[in-house]
Amino acid sequence: MKELIDVFRMEELSKETRIKLIIKLGQAFNDTYSMNITEPVVYELVKILDPFNAILKDEHYNKA
Repeated sequence: MKELIDVFRMEELSKETRIKLIIKLGQAFNDTYSMNITEPVVYELVKILDPFNAILKDEHYNKA
């Protein structure tokens, strides 16, 4: 999960790109471990980058 934080901190990429990468990395980790373990982290990181992002209303992420 260190990669999620690394992407979050990347100043070289736009916020939009970082959000897309954080979501995709979260899905990849979940697939790798066959568990839904990243949703709370993805939710919090995306919320910081974009408090109005559609993912924040997605029940899959905000139930965590």
